[in-house]
Amino acid sequence: MKKYILPLLGLALMVACSDDASSSAPNVVDNPDQPGISSSSVAGNPDNPPLSSVGGDNPLPDSNPSGTPDPSATTYYATFPTANQAAVQTMYNNWIAKFYVTYEEEVTAPVYLGSMMVPKLEGSARIKFDAPLNTVSEGIGYGLLITYFMKDWERFDRLFKYYKAYPVSEADGLYFMKWKVIGDQMNGGFSADATGGSATDADLDVMTALFLAYGETGNVDYLNYAKGIAGAIYNTEVNATTHLFMPGNDGKHMNDGYVYNTSYFSLVAIRLAIKYDTERSAQWTEVLNATYEYMTKVQAAGNGLWPDWSNAEGVPTDPENGSSTGKLCNYFGLEGVRIPLRIMWDYNWYGDDRAKTLATTAASFALNSTGGDASKTLIKYIYQGEQPTAGLGGAHFRGAFCSLWTVSAETAPYTAACNEVILSTQFSASKTLYFEPSMQMLYTLFLNGYFVKNWNY
Repeated sequence: MKKYILPLLGLALMVACSDDASSSAPNVVDNPDQPGISSSSVAGNPDNPPLSSVGGDNPLPDSNPSGTPDPSATTYYATFPTANQAAVQTMYNNWIAKFYVTYEEEVTAPVYLGSMMVPKLEGSARIKFDAPLNTVSEGIGYGLLITYFMKDWERFDRLFKYYKAYPVSEADGLYFMKWKVIGDQMNGGFSADATGGSATDADLDVMTALFLAYGETGNVDYLNYAKGIAGAIYNTEVNATTHLFMPGNDGKHMNDGYVYNTSYFSLVAIRLAIKYDTERSAQWTEVLNATYEYMTKVQAAGNGLWPDWSNAEGVPTDPENGSSTGKLCNYFGLEGVRIPLRIMWDYNWYGDDRAKTLATTAASFALNSTGGDASKTLIKYIYQGEQPTAGLGGAHFRGAFCSLWTVSAETAPYTAACNEVILSTQFSASKTLYFEPSMQMLYTLFLNGYFVKNWNY
């Protein structure tokens, strides 16, 4: 074990959520008898060359207009297992090979895109959605965070270009991406057909990645676009009464903005907005405090975790958006699995006692329910009441519990074994679902010390 020193409110009546387990099938790890990271990798493929390890020779962006990188941090607060950089690199290579695709690889007839879209998309890349021809902004957010922490700047810039190609409305200052791009056989996922408004979780992740990239490189292009996203988020995705994030911009104000998905609440994103979106620093501080207050209240009313969806009073609530997670809103499930990363990332970088309290309570739940064996995590946990039978959770649920155990010396001894379990869980060869592998990749980077903070104040 190794300690890293381096680096609310209006109540609206909503339809109650269902206990129907048929909406979310158990997700059991493929080939459990054959652990180990897949031997297939991008090595030897000239289109996807193997990458160097962290701190290697991946170049910074060529353009670095007049900015100054921030100084690196010296103190972190979580306690991590010994890092396995080789296994992380292999997992990253496999994730890239399975989900990352460039414009040049996929577009066969750019003429059908129209003269306006071609220059916006040439040189870009995307992350394949469950239906591989489609792309969602959430995937671009994950891709930007992952490539940032891997210092894969070329791929980072390609994903950033894709995100910029599909704004909700630049004319209205809505710089965030439309939530879904519908692909086609001619152009793959680089289509002119984008739909819907924004998705707040994606916008926060993209904003975070761009602020982090600016802090490291001094490239003001990242800073300026991130500030544009920050303004759009605050003006259209923050409830003016509760100061909590709504699921999307105007078209996604479920129940007039009084139903929430706590897994969207990126605490580090708010910290970065306070730091860089200086004209709204005071308002962002209100958002941070309201977010912690809400997360604390909701956790205290349950078994130690959080429901996927809840209303302003913290009551599990079906958002009525047709999602399986909405129908199972009384569970910590495929939405809530992201919450531990939001909390532990903030605690590791800032040492906030509120984050430590939340994580310690959740870590205790995780320890009591699994005995410290991450392979025993389930696909969903009841928020209130007696736990029903559920299938085994995948690497994303294992990563969630394992990350919580980094909060203290008391639970940290469990992280070494669970880190190895997560590192040895292969991506499915037959499934195209991208969410679990992407969360597995993010939790792996966190557990192995790749979440490096590039400022010391």
